[in-house]
Amino acid sequence: ISLFFTYATSNGTLDILGKYLLYALSGNSKLIPLVIAIVCAIVAFLGAGASTPAIIGPIAFAMGIAAKIHPVVIAVAVGCATLIGADNPIHGFGGVISRTLIEEAGYAQEAFGIAGYVWVNSIIKQIIAIGFIYFLYKAHTAKRIEVEKPESFNPVQKKTLILILAAFVAMVLPPILATWFKGVKLFATLSSFTQPQVIMIIAAILASALKLGEERDIIRKLPMNPILMIAGVAMLLGVAKEAGLVEAITNILTSNIPPFWIPAMLVLFSAFLSFFSSGTSVVCPLMYPMVPVLAEATSLNPVLMFSCIFIGAMSSALSPFSTGGSMIIAGCPDPDIKEQLTKLMIPISAIVIPVLTIIMATIGLFSLFSI
Repeated sequence: ISLFFTYATSNGTLDILGKYLLYALSGNSKLIPLVIAIVCAIVAFLGAGASTPAIIGPIAFAMGIAAKIHPVVIAVAVGCATLIGADNPIHGFGGVISRTLIEEAGYAQEAFGIAGYVWVNSIIKQIIAIGFIYFLYKAHTAKRIEVEKPESFNPVQKKTLILILAAFVAMVLPPILATWFKGVKLFATLSSFTQPQVIMIIAAILASALKLGEERDIIRKLPMNPILMIAGVAMLLGVAKEAGLVEAITNILTSNIPPFWIPAMLVLFSAFLSFFSSGTSVVCPLMYPMVPVLAEATSLNPVLMFSCIFIGAMSSALSPFSTGGSMIIAGCPDPDIKEQLTKLMIPISAIVIPVLTIIMATIGLFSLFSI
């Protein structure tokens, strides 16, 4: 992803594209994060799912950089809005896994309803998180920019833009078709092939063949420091998982904890564990079976506990060491901002958003629904 979009950055395509999009908003910078969030939620819901940051991210950052919006605001808008669309229990990857695990936990008849409530609670949390970061970084005070009509794309930039649009269609269309026409094997096969990494590799090869940039300059501008840091920490976290850290934390969670603190602890441990493993593939399967036992022992609302586990796991999904977080950061076209963003997103995903989620769980925001 970084390789291909370095071409688009180096030859000025993303810069001009961002200025055109800002020009379309009449220079109203404060609307940019909100528009980005809405677009990401819709694209993710339509079927792009977790691939949405790779699709929308580069354009979103191009707009944000042109309007001088803090990159953390753009990253959170893209990441949280993607979760709104991708975690629905109807056909969203995360939502469907959650619904299946709820069935296996002993709530087969109520599974779809519980999964729906969990999704609604997740939407509430994502909107609050986007709003909190939006005001924290003062995006609401962004001044209107006087934007003159940008210069026209030159021939190289036009080719790059066509390649970006073709890659966008290749990443979005097959998943949508596979989602809405589940019986057609052709669409399922295309969807499994057209993953962002595959499409971006093909696009980078085509960009090189079409001479859309100087190869040596492109390689030199690749953000190797963030890439190596992400790979190294991911390896370290994998070692910690194999050493039994997950099991140790699970034992702590199932010890004598006062019922009042159980929602907060569920969020805390889910968020922490998701740094070491996948939220939907590891954390939820690990912790969902605890819910019936905890519900019987404490009389707490199962919807509340399922929500705390699921939303807690998603609260650290913007970590640069996770697939989603690294994909968001990879979409930033500016290498200096990308390196800065890698460092800034660690406290945001490890502390700020999880703490915000713990507060929501503790004050009962996830207790609005019950079975």
